[in-house]
Amino acid sequence: MNPESRATGRGVGHDGAVTAVFSDSSHGVDWQLELERDALLPGRLVAGRVVVVSHGTVDARALIVALRAIEHWQVEVTTTDANGHTSTHTETRRQELVFEPVQVSGEIHLGPGDSRDWAFELPVPPLGPATLEATVAGLSWTVLAKLDVPGGFDSSIERSVRVLQPTALLRAGAVHVGEFAMYGAADVGADGVSGSVTMDPAPLCGGEPFHGTITLHSARARRLQEIRVEIRVQVKATVSSGLKETITAWWGVIRADSLEGDRTIEIDGRLDGPFLPSIELPHGQTEATLHVILATAFAPDPHLIRDIAIATTREL
Repeated sequence: MNPESRATGRGVGHDGAVTAVFSDSSHGVDWQLELERDALLPGRLVAGRVVVVSHGTVDARALIVALRAIEHWQVEVTTTDANGHTSTHTETRRQELVFEPVQVSGEIHLGPGDSRDWAFELPVPPLGPATLEATVAGLSWTVLAKLDVPGGFDSSIERSVRVLQPTALLRAGAVHVGEFAMYGAADVGADGVSGSVTMDPAPLCGGEPFHGTITLHSARARRLQEIRVEIRVQVKATVSSGLKETITAWWGVIRADSLEGDRTIEIDGRLDGPFLPSIELPHGQTEATLHVILATAFAPDPHLIRDIAIATTREL
């Protein structure tokens, strides 16, 4: 057996859950909105606090705090003008999927210089959906606090948060994933090369390290430039004329000028960057795969591919 090879790949930063404090001014009211964490867990309550300082007189019928989720997806649209000429452009469409309001207070009167504060708890929907940060399809969450002013302009503050995709939801089958995505080990093969890829943990979790073992067998000698390992996430809008994109979430390179017989490769990495969980939305979805790419000069590169799944938290 050839000597063991090891690759350590690269990603980009990933935010964890931290206490969040937001400030803003709106229609004569200064706002401070606090949340105990900015990465929210499905099915759990998130505690927070609202502080307002009024610069004038405000009479509101209620203080509302809400979670809002907006889905977006992109489609290719072809139009024909009066002369029969056609043109194609990309159109982004949006839809509000979730609006979860909580009335924190009833009628409120504020005079100039008055300051008030309230504590609250917001329920996060048990199935999310989780935040998805991609271009052709995605889901964004915000937390909104507003003074509902009858017959006038509502004063409000709205800021972005993230909802996480727990490993427990993936293991429970709440999201459809590839046939072997939840298995630690899976067989791979292409162009006369066979082997297996074992990933730990399964599913992978954004922001956390992972380890993989790749075994390869080639019955004939192959000249190579290198071996690349990539974790790819395909994001697609699941509508007519919907667009799709492939995002490389992690990559590693193993120096190799040949492959013959058996070879074992160990990989270590951390899956960071934008939130790209395994997810199904009304108008979009993701599919995650791991590619072992045998880079070959002057010939197509064989790809040995296995399904994987990606969560964004292990807290549940």
